[in-house]
Amino acid sequence: MSHSNRNPKIIIITLPIREIPTHFPPMGALSVITALKRAGFTNTHFYNADLFRPPFTAAISDDQMIDYLMKEKPDILGISAVVSTGYATTKKLSIAAKKALPKTTILLGGNLGASAEVIFQKTGIDYICTGEGEKTVVSFVDCWLTAEKKSDFAKVEGLAFLDENDDLIVTQYPKAITAENVYDIDWSILEELGEMSYYLKSYD
Repeated sequence: MSHSNRNPKIIIITLPIREIPTHFPPMGALSVITALKRAGFTNTHFYNADLFRPPFTAAISDDQMIDYLMKEKPDILGISAVVSTGYATTKKLSIAAKKALPKTTILLGGNLGASAEVIFQKTGIDYICTGEGEKTVVSFVDCWLTAEKKSDFAKVEGLAFLDENDDLIVTQYPKAITAENVYDIDWSILEELGEMSYYLKSYD
């Protein structure tokens, strides 16, 4: 199970959760990407599925997201589902992604992860981040590089998963990040994608 790629390709994807894109920046996903890049995992990318759709129309299709993932072939796919309304899309996307890219490890973050047992039974999710994503995701990728079996991830704080015996493992929460580091975001992530202007419009 261990991986020779020391700088794995990681894609963090935000899901559409409302009929129209929100003007509030995806802080959770951006914080996680910032933490990964600062930890040296520079091959980390953001796919803002909540924004990639015309206002007042149906959400971006599952096929579009899968086509993108099949083209990029990430080693690790992080799905940000900040509210429970993202369950249906998370289920469809994770199952389709696991079928198309069986070697890709899928990590779920956000409030949806509170329903861990249902998530593992009904979706293609491999692991759930239960704690503060900034710390957990870096530890998770560090472990991913050398893990020989799923139970090796028990040392990662803020994680839930099913081990080799299909037993639910929930690790202890990591220590809280300091106040000054909360949402210490590298905004160039949005600037490089040409998306910053969209969020700034709401403050004009």
